[in-house]
Amino acid sequence: MNTEELTKQARFIRNASPSAFQGFYAAFVDYTDRQYEVMVDTSQENLLQAQGHAQQCKAILQALERAKNG
Repeated sequence: MNTEELTKQARFIRNASPSAFQGFYAAFVDYTDRQYEVMVDTSQENLLQAQGHAQQCKAILQALERAKNG
C-alpha cells in the first residue's frame, strides 16, 4: 500500500494549521482505537470486514504519524 501522497498532503495541512492537524490527528487516533474494539467484539460473520476497517485505520494513522513527525 502506498500512502506517500496521503502523508505529503497531511504534512501540508500540518504546516498550514498545526492546531487543526493536531485536532484531526487526535480524533483519528480515537476513531482507530474504536475500530480495534469493534474488531475484537464483532461476530464471526463480520470479522473480515471489521479487520479490514482496523487495518485501513492503522495504515492511515501511520501516514498521519509520518506527517506529524517529519
